Amino acid sequence: MKTSDKILMTFLTIITFGLIWIKWNKDKKHTKNTIYQLNKLPCDVEKLVENINLDNIVSIKKTSTRIIIQIKDSTLVNQQAIKDTKGVSGLFISSQSISIIFGEYTSAVYEELLKIKDK
Repeated sequence: MKTSDKILMTFLTIITFGLIWIKWNKDKKHTKNTIYQLNKLPCDVEKLVENINLDNIVSIKKTSTRIIIQIKDSTLVNQQAIKDTKGVSGLFISSQSISIIFGEYTSAVYEELLKIKDK
């Protein structure tokens, strides 16, 4: 094998692995925008409903990371107990609604809240 053939083979190998490396890095960048949702419950949802008061709930909506609960009276809500609930990342309360941030647990908690409310 000539020296020029060895150099050509080395050059082509470097180019091939370089292109593969570029492709892998592009694939990694696209997965960063994915929102993951888990199906397991981080807390006892019935205790969460007790802290809000089931009769106080008007409607329940969800976004990708939070659950928005329309309420009748915000004074009936035990804010500290909700904040201390496992899985709750944040809590916003206005006069007619509560926004609870659950992150990746939002879908599972939302489904369970609907089951409890419909009973």
